[in-house]
Amino acid sequence: MNFPQENFLKKYCGKSNYSRLINKCYCMENIQTKSDSPNDFFLQKWFLDCITEDGDAMIFYAAKLKWKRWEVPYSSWLSYNAKTGLTQKSSYQSVKLPEIKDDVIYWNGKTFKVSGIWKALASSIYDRIYNSEEGNLDWNCYQPMSKVHLKVNDKEITGIGYAEELRLTIAPWKIPMNELRWGRYLSQENQLVWIELIGEKKQQWTWFNGEKIENVLIKDDTITIPSKDICLELDRRIVLEAEKKILKVVRDLLTYLPYFNKAMTTNFLTADEFKWLSYGVLKKSGKIINSGWAIHEFIDFNPSKK
Repeated sequence: MNFPQENFLKKYCGKSNYSRLINKCYCMENIQTKSDSPNDFFLQKWFLDCITEDGDAMIFYAAKLKWKRWEVPYSSWLSYNAKTGLTQKSSYQSVKLPEIKDDVIYWNGKTFKVSGIWKALASSIYDRIYNSEEGNLDWNCYQPMSKVHLKVNDKEITGIGYAEELRLTIAPWKIPMNELRWGRYLSQENQLVWIELIGEKKQQWTWFNGEKIENVLIKDDTITIPSKDICLELDRRIVLEAEKKILKVVRDLLTYLPYFNKAMTTNFLTADEFKWLSYGVLKKSGKIINSGWAIHEFIDFNPSKK
């Protein structure tokens, strides 16, 4: 069996782990299909978060991936606490996707003994991020701002949060992109959501308090809206992730999706990803108008060229 990214996987997994993964691929080659999708690729991926007044943060992912004749559920839980630091758990067991009823989202992560309720504090926003004959990337931000109530084991946690869903009918490595930036900022008075995709050209999607804004200057530490004389300063005080996350996830997925990495480009597979928890200060005409917490990320799909 010949994988184009064989050297990367051997280096990342170690020779012994790599051999075990490849053996599993051989054994699973004739696995029966669970997918009735007419496309070779479909991903439904939820992102939900919650940040308390003290800056403790939780991020949840719940997803279902279909590729060729295989189907894999996925969920993960990233938690930051000032006292205990970062913890992260992931599972490829059966996952229940969030349910939407009116302006409330319910999610039960049984694997992690976590359940949550997200109640909308702002109207939903939607956009099609990518469109082609091969498929689309649809972004559904159901709750740009939420009141969140979590139950973690027997502990009750409340805070302000955010909820979105991505739906891809095209494999993401087929979308032309060199850099991707995404983030959300929430205070008691304001919400700001941004996406920037740099590929063959630069594309942006930014909403400030539900209003779509054009010509925004998006950086890792500042978001500037010239038309409103507004600037959000981000301190990037906590690094939530700094790794080749796609490579890490694909390493695990090879157990369930034989040859999955073979379909990908090396640039996509080895992308560098950085995710931060920032305390943000929102300024208008140079004066502070409010402050709050932000979660934001940067993905570099050409790290070797830097």
